Amino acid sequence: TPPPLHTWPPMPLTPLIRRTARRTRDRVNPNSLQAAGGLVVSLSIVVGWAAYSSSRSVAVVTSGIRAARAVSSKTYRGVLYGPPYPTLSAGLRPSGSKYERIECRRGISSLRAEPVGSTSTTVSGSSPITTPVTTHDAYDVIKIDDLSEYDARATLFKHKKTGAEVLSVEKDDENKVFGIVFKTPPSDSTGIPHILEHSVLCGSRKYPVKEPFTELMKSSLNTFLNAFTYPDRTCYPVASQNLKDFYNLVNVYLDAVFFPRAVSDPQVLAQEGWHFELDNEEDPLTRKGVVLNEMKGVYSQPDNIMGKVEIESLFPDNTYGVDSGGDPKVIPSLTFEQFKEFHAQNYHPSNARVYFYGDDPVEARLDLLDEYLSEFEAREVKSDIKWQPLRKEPLEIKESYPSTAEGGKFMSSINWVTHEKPLTSEDKLATSILSHLLMGTSSSVLRKALTDSGLGEQVLGGGFDDTLQQTTFSVGLKGISSEEEAEKVQNLVVSTLERLAKEGFPEAAVDASINTIEFRLREFNTGGFPKGLMLMLGALGEWIYGGDPVEGVRFEADLANIKKKLALKEPVFQNIIKQMLLDNQHRVTVTMVPDSEMEQREQEAEQKELESIKSKFTPKDIEEIVHETKALKDAQAAEDPPEAMAKMPKLSLEDLDRKQKDIPIEIETVAEGTKIVSHPISTSGIMYMDVAFNLRALPAEDLPLLPLFERMLTEAGTGKRDAVELSQYIGTHTGGLGVSHFLSQKAQGSAIADPLGVIGYLTLRAKCVPEKVGTMLDISKEVLTSAKLDNKQRAIEILKEAKAGMEAAIVGSGHRYAAGRLSAQFTLADYLGETMGGISYLDTVKTLLEQASEDWPSLEQRLEKMRAALMSTKGDERLIINLTAD
Repeated sequence: TPPPLHTWPPMPLTPLIRRTARRTRDRVNPNSLQAAGGLVVSLSIVVGWAAYSSSRSVAVVTSGIRAARAVSSKTYRGVLYGPPYPTLSAGLRPSGSKYERIECRRGISSLRAEPVGSTSTTVSGSSPITTPVTTHDAYDVIKIDDLSEYDARATLFKHKKTGAEVLSVEKDDENKVFGIVFKTPPSDSTGIPHILEHSVLCGSRKYPVKEPFTELMKSSLNTFLNAFTYPDRTCYPVASQNLKDFYNLVNVYLDAVFFPRAVSDPQVLAQEGWHFELDNEEDPLTRKGVVLNEMKGVYSQPDNIMGKVEIESLFPDNTYGVDSGGDPKVIPSLTFEQFKEFHAQNYHPSNARVYFYGDDPVEARLDLLDEYLSEFEAREVKSDIKWQPLRKEPLEIKESYPSTAEGGKFMSSINWVTHEKPLTSEDKLATSILSHLLMGTSSSVLRKALTDSGLGEQVLGGGFDDTLQQTTFSVGLKGISSEEEAEKVQNLVVSTLERLAKEGFPEAAVDASINTIEFRLREFNTGGFPKGLMLMLGALGEWIYGGDPVEGVRFEADLANIKKKLALKEPVFQNIIKQMLLDNQHRVTVTMVPDSEMEQREQEAEQKELESIKSKFTPKDIEEIVHETKALKDAQAAEDPPEAMAKMPKLSLEDLDRKQKDIPIEIETVAEGTKIVSHPISTSGIMYMDVAFNLRALPAEDLPLLPLFERMLTEAGTGKRDAVELSQYIGTHTGGLGVSHFLSQKAQGSAIADPLGVIGYLTLRAKCVPEKVGTMLDISKEVLTSAKLDNKQRAIEILKEAKAGMEAAIVGSGHRYAAGRLSAQFTLADYLGETMGGISYLDTVKTLLEQASEDWPSLEQRLEKMRAALMSTKGDERLIINLTAD
């Protein structure tokens, strides 16, 4: 699964991130992903991600070189080795659906190195990696960069024979990462990129088993194993801390993408893409296929239908106007010849970007890769993305979507393509900060205006998104009661933007957004995902469009420039609003109208189509389809032969590290039974704090109120500050503060000793730099003890958002809710989890919404009692404080 939105990495506007071993697909609104807090591993998720770069000017240094030395067989003039300068922790951080990076420049900026008999090479910065730069006879060295903010060195190679570009990042990190990426812009909505992404992992020349991916999941020590389909590219990343395992994964993936069984065996396309199915000649004709069924599920959800209409109307003239994932109505037109040709055209080294990261030997990386690349010759690949010209007049589009019952709600959004020429990296960073100002929190100006309007139940869109070649802006509302109310959304958005363009933003809001972004950039918190993977995805934001990959993970100079302009009172954000939005007529307003009969009509139309197709088949055609159906099912059920399984790479006990990795932990019991748990580890100068209150203090009937209670603590304001001031204060003085709950079943080893044995905590989590610890503690106390639980309006808004979000999610993710319902029968933790997030919770939300509207004092009283109970626990039932810092 992808990480929560507030941990990084950058990905495209509508990537299809899927677990290839499982063919279930779930699509999630980027704006609700943070609340989701992680998703089931077997699900595929559509997320909005973004990447930024910097256009830092580099000085060519011709003196002060510490060492000029021979490297391998080539002599470099002016290659810098050391001294390693002190580094400042740096990293990446999202703003709304955006992500930014920061660099810490110091020492020598850049120097020009020219290897004798080779192309010119640029060397930037002073790297903490002091070993000589590795060269290889099969590659030219194009550029060497110091990534001091990550204590790493990046070398950009170009494979001489094929032209494949290779970014090799040397870093003292045992969690090694590899990725190979192809530009794969589709020309139609048959879903070729998506189907091919599934199919190449269904056996290859060296590994002729049906599902190498699944076999690797069983035996590998991987820390990441996946594949992503984007609107314009396809990525195949892997990661592992074990060197042998890492190279095993790299070998399997390289063989899979270059020499897949799929291009010679039509059964793979039939299985992963689509096929006619007939078990018996007299049966009704049906269509099946992994991707076909997956995309039917995707487009059963109103949000995804709306997203499709938005992107098609914004990009009518280039590849983004078609669906790389596949339109279920178009997928069945895909032929095996088209499928093979797309692979032959795009899955070629000349169209590849290859990435390595970690502490493995650079020479070994290049040797392994050359074994595959050397089988090809360089050739031209036409995979550039055409720019979408901006229109001179806005459009208004009205489309229907299948609603599940009479009286469905309307949805409305306003969308822009913001430019038709490349933006500078500073512009991209500025739009990211502006996105946070507009949409980043519940108190951000535009989001709050939409929420407070009462026009709808839930905000749509995340503002600016610069994932694709052209940045877009999207915002709107769902759960609108009538078409007349839907028409007011556009006026509200435009009028709010006009006011901001004229008046600007409060200084406190700007400071909070910039501090929030900068903190998370420097923190570089990638959650449970490999840091090297995040760097790769960040680099791709520039690299895939012909830019410098390293500039995709730097922007310190841009941040400094923006701060300087703001200090001089330049209207940075007002200008962007005017130029990219208000004065830009490439605008599309989309209104989605509920239609309770649409689903039935579409099902009947598909059935009639299949009946018509079958009626035109000859008896021989039908016999052949029956035969192919049986052959495919037999192949799927058959075991891989032992000789094929023997070719899959495996690890032995000798390949494993027998030394256990210990995480330091110190436990101290203080007043009234409170436990303080501390972890003295390197955190780049950041203090992390968890304050966990035992949920045993609450009666069971109040536990379903926890999701509302948690959001009220941070979004309703306090006795000292209203909601907007509180959000800005948190953003200005901390790296973030939030409240959530945790449930876990007690276990003995791998067994559940007592189904009723459960651990539960309400947890406030916050982080800050050392000089802000006192302020962070004050804010935490303020939120816990004086949050305005009497804020009726905010409570109703939160409940409406929860209701709208769950109703949309259930349509496309019913299997998850059904699984949760079943699990609730076996353990108390699963039961409680279902009551606070499952199908039962939807009924609770509806009841609470009615109670908040008609009998607010009784609901307020319950919330106040919950706070009092949690704050007054003592002894073993009290709380745990967890601290992690240097």
